[in-house]
Amino acid sequence: MRAGFVALTVYATAMAFVEAACVISLKRLYFPEGWVAPFHPIPPEALRLEQWREAATLAMIAAVACLGRPGFRIALARGLWIFGLWDMLYYAFLRGATGFPSRLTDLDLVFLVPRPWIAPVWVACLGSLLCAVGAQVLSRRGGRHDG
Repeated sequence: MRAGFVALTVYATAMAFVEAACVISLKRLYFPEGWVAPFHPIPPEALRLEQWREAATLAMIAAVACLGRPGFRIALARGLWIFGLWDMLYYAFLRGATGFPSRLTDLDLVFLVPRPWIAPVWVACLGSLLCAVGAQVLSRRGGRHDG
Protein backbone atom coordinates (compact mmCIF):
# COMPACT_ATOMS: atom_id res chain seq x y z
CA MET A 1 0.00 0.00 0.00
CA ARG A 2 1.28 3.45 -0.86
CA ALA A 3 2.51 5.65 1.98
CA GLY A 4 -0.28 8.20 1.47
CA PHE A 5 -2.95 5.57 1.92
CA VAL A 6 -1.23 4.33 5.08
CA ALA A 7 -1.54 7.83 6.58
CA LEU A 8 -5.17 8.03 5.42
CA THR A 9 -5.81 4.64 7.04
CA VAL A 10 -4.35 5.84 10.35
CA TYR A 11 -6.55 8.95 10.15
CA ALA A 12 -9.69 6.92 9.34
CA THR A 13 -8.95 4.51 12.20
CA ALA A 14 -8.51 7.34 14.70
CA MET A 15 -11.69 9.04 13.45
CA ALA A 16 -13.60 5.76 13.80
CA PHE A 17 -12.50 5.40 17.42
CA VAL A 18 -13.43 9.02 18.25
CA GLU A 19 -16.82 8.57 16.54
CA ALA A 20 -17.52 5.33 18.42
CA ALA A 21 -16.61 6.91 21.77
CA CYS A 22 -18.81 9.92 21.02
CA VAL A 23 -21.76 7.81 19.84
CA ILE A 24 -21.57 5.50 22.86
CA SER A 25 -21.96 8.52 25.14
CA LEU A 26 -24.70 10.04 22.99
CA LYS A 27 -26.70 6.81 22.79
CA ARG A 28 -26.58 6.52 26.58
CA LEU A 29 -27.82 10.09 26.83
CA TYR A 30 -30.57 9.90 24.19
CA PHE A 31 -31.58 6.26 24.71
CA PRO A 32 -31.05 5.42 28.42
CA GLU A 33 -33.51 2.53 28.12
CA GLY A 34 -31.11 0.80 25.74
CA TRP A 35 -30.22 0.89 22.07
CA VAL A 36 -32.85 -1.23 20.34
CA ALA A 37 -35.36 -0.53 17.59
CA PRO A 38 -37.83 1.05 17.40
CA PHE A 39 -35.90 4.18 18.27
CA HIS A 40 -37.74 7.17 19.69
CA PRO A 41 -36.95 10.53 18.06
CA ILE A 42 -33.95 12.50 19.23
CA PRO A 43 -35.09 15.89 20.62
CA PRO A 44 -35.11 18.46 17.76
CA GLU A 45 -32.34 20.70 19.10
CA ALA A 46 -30.11 17.70 19.78
CA LEU A 47 -30.88 16.26 16.33
CA ARG A 48 -29.75 19.52 14.69
CA LEU A 49 -26.53 19.45 16.70
CA GLU A 50 -25.89 15.84 15.70
CA GLN A 51 -26.60 16.61 12.04
CA TRP A 52 -24.05 19.44 12.17
CA ARG A 53 -21.57 17.09 13.87
CA GLU A 54 -21.99 14.59 11.03
CA ALA A 55 -21.66 17.34 8.43
CA ALA A 56 -18.45 18.46 10.17
CA THR A 57 -17.16 14.89 10.01
CA LEU A 58 -17.79 14.82 6.26
CA ALA A 59 -16.03 18.19 5.94
CA MET A 60 -13.02 16.80 7.84
CA ILE A 61 -12.89 13.82 5.49
CA ALA A 62 -13.05 16.11 2.45
CA ALA A 63 -10.39 18.46 3.83
CA VAL A 64 -7.92 15.66 4.51
CA ALA A 65 -8.66 14.08 1.13
CA CYS A 66 -7.73 17.36 -0.58
CA LEU A 67 -4.45 17.98 1.27
CA GLY A 68 -1.59 18.56 -1.11
CA ARG A 69 -3.99 19.63 -3.88
CA PRO A 70 -4.37 16.29 -5.66
CA GLY A 71 -6.43 16.01 -8.82
CA PHE A 72 -10.16 15.39 -8.45
CA ARG A 73 -9.91 11.63 -9.02
CA ILE A 74 -7.25 11.14 -6.34
CA ALA A 75 -9.04 13.44 -3.89
CA LEU A 76 -12.25 11.45 -4.45
CA ALA A 77 -10.36 8.18 -3.98
CA ARG A 78 -8.86 9.44 -0.73
CA GLY A 79 -12.25 10.62 0.54
CA LEU A 80 -13.91 7.32 -0.32
CA TRP A 81 -11.08 5.41 1.38
CA ILE A 82 -11.35 7.45 4.58
CA PHE A 83 -15.15 7.25 4.61
CA GLY A 84 -15.23 3.51 3.92
CA LEU A 85 -12.68 2.60 6.58
CA TRP A 86 -14.05 5.09 9.09
CA ASP A 87 -17.56 3.63 8.95
CA MET A 88 -16.51 -0.04 9.00
CA LEU A 89 -14.06 0.51 11.85
CA TYR A 90 -16.64 2.59 13.72
CA TYR A 91 -18.85 -0.50 13.89
CA ALA A 92 -15.88 -2.66 14.91
CA PHE A 93 -15.01 -0.28 17.78
CA LEU A 94 -18.67 0.02 18.76
CA ARG A 95 -19.02 -3.76 18.89
CA GLY A 96 -15.81 -4.14 20.88
CA ALA A 97 -16.89 -1.56 23.44
CA THR A 98 -20.60 -2.36 23.76
CA GLY A 99 -21.40 -5.63 22.02
CA PHE A 100 -23.53 -3.74 19.49
CA PRO A 101 -24.12 -4.68 16.80
CA SER A 102 -24.42 -8.33 17.72
CA ARG A 103 -25.45 -9.19 14.13
CA LEU A 104 -25.18 -7.43 10.80
CA THR A 105 -28.98 -7.50 10.63
CA ASP A 106 -29.32 -5.33 13.76
CA LEU A 107 -31.05 -2.04 13.01
CA ASP A 108 -29.15 1.15 13.64
CA LEU A 109 -29.60 4.85 13.16
CA VAL A 110 -26.90 4.78 10.50
CA PHE A 111 -26.83 8.43 9.45
CA LEU A 112 -28.54 11.68 10.35
CA VAL A 113 -27.70 13.76 7.25
CA PRO A 114 -29.76 14.98 5.48
CA ARG A 115 -32.33 13.35 7.79
CA PRO A 116 -32.27 10.35 10.13
CA TRP A 117 -32.36 6.97 8.47
CA ILE A 118 -32.53 3.57 10.06
CA ALA A 119 -31.20 0.48 8.32
CA PRO A 120 -29.60 -2.86 9.11
CA VAL A 121 -25.91 -2.50 9.94
CA TRP A 122 -25.03 -4.58 6.87
CA VAL A 123 -26.34 -1.79 4.61
CA ALA A 124 -23.88 0.71 6.10
CA CYS A 125 -21.06 -1.84 5.98
CA LEU A 126 -21.77 -2.72 2.35
CA GLY A 127 -21.76 0.96 1.40
CA SER A 128 -18.49 1.42 3.24
CA LEU A 129 -16.91 -1.60 1.58
CA LEU A 130 -17.97 -0.28 -1.84
CA CYS A 131 -16.39 3.08 -0.98
CA ALA A 132 -13.10 1.44 0.00
CA VAL A 133 -13.01 -0.73 -3.12
CA GLY A 134 -13.98 2.23 -5.31
CA ALA A 135 -11.14 4.22 -3.75
CA GLN A 136 -8.62 1.58 -4.74
CA VAL A 137 -9.97 1.40 -8.28
CA LEU A 138 -9.91 5.19 -8.68
CA SER A 139 -6.41 5.51 -7.24
CA ARG A 140 -5.02 3.03 -9.77
CA ARG A 141 -6.90 4.18 -12.87
CA GLY A 142 -4.67 5.81 -15.46
CA GLY A 143 -1.45 4.39 -14.06
CA ARG A 144 -0.76 7.26 -11.66
CA HIS A 145 -0.17 6.06 -8.14
CA ASP A 146 -0.17 9.25 -6.15
CA GLY A 147 -1.96 8.92 -2.92
